Amino acid sequence: MRIPVYRSDAQRTNEAPGRSFSARMDARPFVEAALQKGAATGALANAVGAYAEQRGKMIAEAEYNETALALDEEIRTATYDLSRSNDIGNIFDGNKLWEKRMKTIQSNVLGRVKNSNVRRKLDFSFNQSEIQSRFSLQGVVDQKIVKREQAAIAARQTNAVAALSQIGANPTDYAAFFGTGTTPGKNGVMTEPGVKAARFNPSAVSKANMAMRVDVAANYIPNRYGAEPGSAMKLIRFVNELDEAEMYEGVTLRFAAESQGINDMYAATVLSQIPRADALKIVTANLSLALKAYDAQEKIAGDLEQQNNNQMSDAYNLGFTGKPTLTYAELSRVIPVGYLDAKIAESSLQAGFAILDGQPRGAATIAASAAKRLIYDFLDEQNYLSPEKREKLNNQIGTSGEASFPDTSNPGEKVRLNSLANFGKLTIDELNQARLTNSLSGADYITLENKIFTKNNENLNEFLRFAKAEYSYTEEVAEADDEISVAITAAYDAVAKGLIEFTMDNPDATSTQIKTEGRALIAEQAEAHRAVKREGYLKYLDKTGDGAIPIAFPIDPANPVQSINNFLSSGVVLREEQRQILLGRIRVLNSPRFKEQWQQ
Repeated sequence: MRIPVYRSDAQRTNEAPGRSFSARMDARPFVEAALQKGAATGALANAVGAYAEQRGKMIAEAEYNETALALDEEIRTATYDLSRSNDIGNIFDGNKLWEKRMKTIQSNVLGRVKNSNVRRKLDFSFNQSEIQSRFSLQGVVDQKIVKREQAAIAARQTNAVAALSQIGANPTDYAAFFGTGTTPGKNGVMTEPGVKAARFNPSAVSKANMAMRVDVAANYIPNRYGAEPGSAMKLIRFVNELDEAEMYEGVTLRFAAESQGINDMYAATVLSQIPRADALKIVTANLSLALKAYDAQEKIAGDLEQQNNNQMSDAYNLGFTGKPTLTYAELSRVIPVGYLDAKIAESSLQAGFAILDGQPRGAATIAASAAKRLIYDFLDEQNYLSPEKREKLNNQIGTSGEASFPDTSNPGEKVRLNSLANFGKLTIDELNQARLTNSLSGADYITLENKIFTKNNENLNEFLRFAKAEYSYTEEVAEADDEISVAITAAYDAVAKGLIEFTMDNPDATSTQIKTEGRALIAEQAEAHRAVKREGYLKYLDKTGDGAIPIAFPIDPANPVQSINNFLSSGVVLREEQRQILLGRIRVLNSPRFKEQWQQ
């Protein structure tokens, strides 16, 4: 096999190598592209650098704003806290609380900032906010300082006015505080620095000074003359004459006062140092007060006289006692202790008291006959006894004991007298007349006697009024003889009797103690009272349904009124008087006497 031999077809040339061949590719586009690529890369690099710079600025701005906000909040908080502080002497002075807070804020907040540019801006912002807040806070503090100064002065002025308003104050004290002429007093010394420094308004200070003078006069005059109508009239004449007196040269304040019968130069001073209109208003008001006080004193005197008359009336009533003996304590309620003790000191035997060794004096007993003699003598010395009372009480002297009473009372007379006693209308004369006619037993007489004797006890009477309301106890009920009325009367009498005995055994019992005892007595009667009232109610219904008219009809105890109305509207023929009877029953059932039995 023949091996092929490679043969070149190229032609030999004498041209040097490197010669530009027309067939070679043009490099300029590539060069330009490369240059363009380089430019783009540079632009990109520049853009990246600019964005990085902008980002840095944004971060710095954010840090600035965040820190500035924190600074503002801290400064605002510090301003608020210190504005509420009463330690006003140490905010800008003394301990310099403001300066310390600002340094703390700078350290805590600004200390976290690393960027020097941001720090410089924040320092400027901090200084601006601090200056504004400091001036604002200084205004608050200065106002507080002024108010504290004013409050301190006002307190001293109040104390001074109070002292100068008291009885015993004198013109020297008055002048020492308010001053005279161009000489300032204590008040002027207090207020002058504030006026000079323009902290106080001079006009306001002047008005306040005059107001204090008016207050002193307005307080002192009624303190000294509020109960003296005669002196009050003299003061009015004095004030009315002040203007006229001042028109005459050489007329002194003392002369003007003494000419109207006023010897109290302090009163004249305080009235002369204020406007006449204010002075006249004060003395006129004082006259009105003095007249009221006089009337009150007269009323008190009248009340005391009435109280004394009540005591002597009680003593007179006790002179008709049905008890065989009385105690020292019972007599001392109507006869002054001093009078009794004097009688005992003269002679205990003569006074009639049986005083045992070691026994309390209040428990010492005296026979009723001797007690009546003491009562008679006491009332006679007080000129209390009229001829009629003298005769009646004198007839009691020497009488005593339960032997003069019958064993039982006249039922009708007992009911009548008890009704009068329960409503405060029974007199001792009427009760004694019942004794003379043997109408009452000894026990019933003493019960009624006690009701008369305690009628002036207001605490007792207050609760008995409550008991009457509790039982619906009226004069009509007291006079009625039906079972319900009798039950009400019995319950009330049981409470009244028990409470009267309690008050007589405990003469110093308070209103609260009487109420407690009274409620306990009502509770004791409650069950039996309810049972009796219920029984009476049911009997009343039976009489209504079976006996009121010839025609019987059923009555529901739970709603008897409806039962009667149903019967009236059923068409049954009734005479007018029968119809009126049933209508009357409805009115009774709706009354306090029965309504609680069915109106639940």
